[in-house]
Amino acid sequence: MTQPSVTEIRSLSVDDAHAVFTLLESARAESPVSVGPKWTLEQLEAECREFGLVFERNGGLAAFVLWRETGAAWEISFLATDPAAQGQGLMTALLEHLKSIRSKDRPIWLEVHELNRPARRLYEKAGFIKTGERPRYYSDGGTAILYNYG
Repeated sequence: MTQPSVTEIRSLSVDDAHAVFTLLESARAESPVSVGPKWTLEQLEAECREFGLVFERNGGLAAFVLWRETGAAWEISFLATDPAAQGQGLMTALLEHLKSIRSKDRPIWLEVHELNRPARRLYEKAGFIKTGERPRYYSDGGTAILYNYG
């Protein structure tokens, strides 16, 4: 008999940095477009001291979202799902949880590569609105599409 999958959304901790780094590298390797900055493990450890959520499944990290409070908004700095777990609603659950805990007087901002259509569909389905563009933002010359929720 197979054990049921145990899942949990919880706050990120600095102890998650190595797992976040590994997941990020897997997601980067699977992505057909340029994916954000190439962070070192030390940079991710510092980022994990800010704010974040993880979706944990059977003791392993399946997805995460990192953000910063800028004063004007909560700005998502990076989010990713384990390529083996994509399409299972994990990021949708994380974004919904993030939306439920945010300060109602502050929007959530994020940006995504113009050619990352699956991510753009996810954000739009979650209620994010396109608010602008940053031409030639990514290392491959791609444009960043800016989104806002709230």
